[in-house]
Amino acid sequence: MYYVKPLTADDVHYVASIMSETRNITALHSTYHSLSEWKYIFDENACDADEDNFLICSDNDVCAWLKLNGLLNADTAWISMLVVSDKYKHQGVGKFAVEYAFEYLHSKGFNQIGVQTTKDNVAAINLYKKCGFDIVELKKFKTEDGTKVKAYVMMKTLEPKKYSLVIPDETHEEAYIQMMDRWESIEDDIQPQLLRRYSDSQGKNVEYSKWLEWCEDDRTTGSMLSTGVPCTLYFFVDDTGEIFGAIEINQKNTHRGHLHAGIVPWYRGKGLGTIMLKLALNICKDMGMTSVDIVPYKSNKSAIKTILKNGGILMDEFYEDDKWSQMYRVSL
Repeated sequence: MYYVKPLTADDVHYVASIMSETRNITALHSTYHSLSEWKYIFDENACDADEDNFLICSDNDVCAWLKLNGLLNADTAWISMLVVSDKYKHQGVGKFAVEYAFEYLHSKGFNQIGVQTTKDNVAAINLYKKCGFDIVELKKFKTEDGTKVKAYVMMKTLEPKKYSLVIPDETHEEAYIQMMDRWESIEDDIQPQLLRRYSDSQGKNVEYSKWLEWCEDDRTTGSMLSTGVPCTLYFFVDDTGEIFGAIEINQKNTHRGHLHAGIVPWYRGKGLGTIMLKLALNICKDMGMTSVDIVPYKSNKSAIKTILKNGGILMDEFYEDDKWSQMYRVSL
């Protein structure tokens, strides 16, 4: 019924609309902001690696705004904003948003999720209690509208999920085929390119065993690659063996960088790219690299955000194949 999409600059008017509703202004002890003020707020925080913003949607309607922060912390992240439109109150939107936050932060390896809500916001307190939060502190503070209130700090412990990067082998055949069948039905330009199984010479997808041979050649000689540089493909999996995406690591730098990666469409927007890149950087360090260059297209904002979260620094920008690219460097 409901689904989630990342909040973009084009969507800020939805936040402005929800936050201008009288019931929400009252419940949050906030003040009215114009659309231009909201645009300024989001522009100022567009590249803040410590927070992520989402819209909860139903069909073509926007139901709620969810903001998570503390994403650069080691263990605890926070629901810093969850506000539901009047039209969708008491329809399970809040519960859906909180459960999405659990899944999203779980995927990023957080052990705890926290939230702070004023003592008079009974509906919010009841929602968080139903979702497993415990009250750990009662504190006083001044709200945006200048009201002095008491607020509860509530916490929930999350069981960390385990992810890893593995080199494809015979045991991954079923998971790979299921993933690719679904992915190919959604997109044509699957990334990274080494993940693809289509043979131009045969005009069809090759058998998994043949695809593994391609991976072996890429890893050892690189003879079939345009760069000629050996490149290792890794599946990004959890402890159940499900494949969430893949990343390829060049043994030497190319003008397109050391790394190329992709997350399957149905798991995007959950922070998994950040985890996958962190794991890949550890492998690069073990390989003896002191820095890694990553070259996304300038228009790929989600990739750039992931790189920044892993310590990437913009080093260069160039125009190629009718597109602008940016080169980021991560020191290891």
